[in-house]
Amino acid sequence: MKLTTKSHLDFSGFEKIICIVILFIYVNNLFLDIMKIDAAQYASISLEMLQNDSYLQVYDLQNDYLDKPPLLFWISSLSLKGIGICNFAYKIGAFIFLLFSLYAIFKFTENYYNKNTAKKAVLIFATCQAFFQMSNDVRTDGILTSCVIISIWLITEYWNKNKIIYLILAAVFTAFAMMAKGPIGFIAVLMPIGIHLLYQKQWKRIFNLSWLFFVFIVIVLLIPMSYGLYTQFDLHPEKIINGKLHQSGLYFYYWLQSFGRITGENVWNNGLPWHFFIGSISWDFFPWIVILYAGLFFQFKKIITKNSTRVSEIITTSGFVLLFVLLSMSKYKLPHYIFVTLPFASIISATYIDKLNPKQLLNWERVFFAFGVLVAIVITIYPLFFFTEVNYLIYFLLLLQLFLLMKIKKLPINGIFRLIGYVLVLNVFLSYVFYPKLLTYQADAIAGKWFYENKRTEKVYYINEKSHLFNFYTKDSKLQSISINDLDTIKSSYWLYTNQDNLLAIQKNKTILEKKAFVDYPITRLKLKFLLESKRQENLKYYYLLKIK
Repeated sequence: MKLTTKSHLDFSGFEKIICIVILFIYVNNLFLDIMKIDAAQYASISLEMLQNDSYLQVYDLQNDYLDKPPLLFWISSLSLKGIGICNFAYKIGAFIFLLFSLYAIFKFTENYYNKNTAKKAVLIFATCQAFFQMSNDVRTDGILTSCVIISIWLITEYWNKNKIIYLILAAVFTAFAMMAKGPIGFIAVLMPIGIHLLYQKQWKRIFNLSWLFFVFIVIVLLIPMSYGLYTQFDLHPEKIINGKLHQSGLYFYYWLQSFGRITGENVWNNGLPWHFFIGSISWDFFPWIVILYAGLFFQFKKIITKNSTRVSEIITTSGFVLLFVLLSMSKYKLPHYIFVTLPFASIISATYIDKLNPKQLLNWERVFFAFGVLVAIVITIYPLFFFTEVNYLIYFLLLLQLFLLMKIKKLPINGIFRLIGYVLVLNVFLSYVFYPKLLTYQADAIAGKWFYENKRTEKVYYINEKSHLFNFYTKDSKLQSISINDLDTIKSSYWLYTNQDNLLAIQKNKTILEKKAFVDYPITRLKLKFLLESKRQENLKYYYLLKIK
């Protein structure tokens, strides 16, 4: 049933409990280990930036780095310096941006719709799988996503209140978006804004000199990063970067990295089809994905119907659709690229839910009930076939899910909170059960923590390779790699971190005083053969810490 206006704005006791549970998931995610590949690399770069005291010129494992812009590295290195080298310190800066994005979504939606819709939009974004993932597997996309919606909200605040401070702040966060992910940040802000103004025929706002002031601020804020790129790469054409001579850092950043993926100039191409994101968003925006499709349908219908009232804003619809299409044109795609569209998706979904009558809302409750049943099945299967050791939290969560499925209609939970209640247990399970177990299969992280806790004063080398996670958890960005043939040049005892293939060669020629083994699996590329307890052992690899005489 729909709630009265007053109850829409207030939270019942059970609804407050749901909000607290969501917050506990976020907090726990901040303390989970960092995952390969991207987050591990970014954490290692942030540590290296801190320990080298090099903030304008970026290095990765002591080599020149030219890929992502430096904002995440700046933020994380500063928090590592202030808090200490740990998971929480790496993640907290990006998470604060995410929290600010929730406020921006609320204020933007309230400006164009009402507080009821605004509350729904915030809850939808805050409970989609992508948001939980961004609070755990911290990459540049969380900051980009946050800065884009914050900038758009600030621009609309400037229109409504005519205070220049909002335009200045909008320019600041647009620059942040560009320093997080590249020129896509500028496009993601101004493209939906421009289309909205054209749709509303607001010519005075389109041809306003304030936009020149906006662009000027963005350019000024980009100067430090641009200077760092110029001095590190453009002034050194002799450097071989990403396999190329004469690589311009400015050209790479402002064109090749983003637009080159569409034109084909960028060599990165993983061969994924144009419709890849249609599939990936089904999980990224779960459980709201079906509601999003319905919301888009009715939004399009309202826009194209001649006799309908002109919609109050087209920023969200154009922002979602055009960015989705633009990203789909890229020749290199990864699921998290689509995260920047999800604040728009949340507002579209919220406006649709707000128009539902009690009968329609009941139909959606049935859909989410089916999702809840699916969650119960997953939790039931987990200890039977996947990780079979006893974990009482799993049994508690299963009982809680069954209780919610049977009794939620009798609890003082209504509207969107009831939809959330059916699937919230899934993310409690992922954060407190599944990911903690999964992360024990990252050998580099476990080995790095063990070495720091037990042997931090001793010397350790890699064999023929390096590891971002091992660097981060040993809290040493300057670890050296050495070949097996050069081991004889080391005169004192030392440790080696190596894989199983090298172990056999080392055992033939060296005396091993201590040996510590660590299991490894690429946990960001899960396959059923790994998840199944009966098949897991044959899919594992081993890494070793060896103390050599």
